[in-house]
Amino acid sequence: MNPRAWEWLQANASPEHWVELFFEGRRYGHLTSNIAESLNAWLLSARELPVLPMLELIRHKLMKWFAERRHLEDATHGLLVSKRAKEVQQIVNKRARRYRYLQSTDTVYEVQSKETSSNYCIDLAARSCTCRDWRATGLPCGHACAVILALRQDPQLYAEAFYKLVEYKATYSNPIFQPTGVHGPDGEENFNWSDYLIQMLQSGDDDDDSNSEDADLLPPNTRRPVGRPKKKRIRRALEEDIPTRAFKCSRCQELGHSRRTCRAAI
Repeated sequence: MNPRAWEWLQANASPEHWVELFFEGRRYGHLTSNIAESLNAWLLSARELPVLPMLELIRHKLMKWFAERRHLEDATHGLLVSKRAKEVQQIVNKRARRYRYLQSTDTVYEVQSKETSSNYCIDLAARSCTCRDWRATGLPCGHACAVILALRQDPQLYAEAFYKLVEYKATYSNPIFQPTGVHGPDGEENFNWSDYLIQMLQSGDDDDDSNSEDADLLPPNTRRPVGRPKKKRIRRALEEDIPTRAFKCSRCQELGHSRRTCRAAI
């Protein structure tokens, strides 16, 4: 719309910061904030409490989650967590066995697809495919699995490290302790955190040579917005187009209402 805007972006912002094509990180296959929004939905009751009870409620919830998920994959066999291992198996069963391939080098292959009438380049060393599914999801795509199975290797070996059981268990390995009277910073038992924090604050005041009012941290200037605060998560644009389930009356078999509100003559 405005060529000057393009020139300004090129001069002041690198494309990997605002163009998805040039982004070098991992997006895990989708662009949503569902994880944060789900946590925010649970915090509806906690956010109404004072600060300390709110933090305690959040800590208790995190302790419960960590305790449950620490042993959630104990019965799982293989390299990946159970959910991702099932996805890899579905890719192998539904897609991988329908492709033919040609070898270029020991790590580069060309896969031919009759469905799309296209050829795809597979690089096992770089863990990439020209279909871009492998890099987007972190799991080998159907084209790559066709080559991996032909080499008599396990496709789970080519999944990203954050899907592996070792990484999953390491995520929840650290315990969460009660902040008062349990363990200190050096693992000391029956540690008094209140006295420790007071001592740290006093030592910080002693080290401050300025002792000026400018060094005090003041709360930000805020203004309460008009209306009630929002408590429901913000839906993404694609979710707005998803049609809701239509009710079907079990009495008259018509759509749009239920048996409780049915007014049809029978």
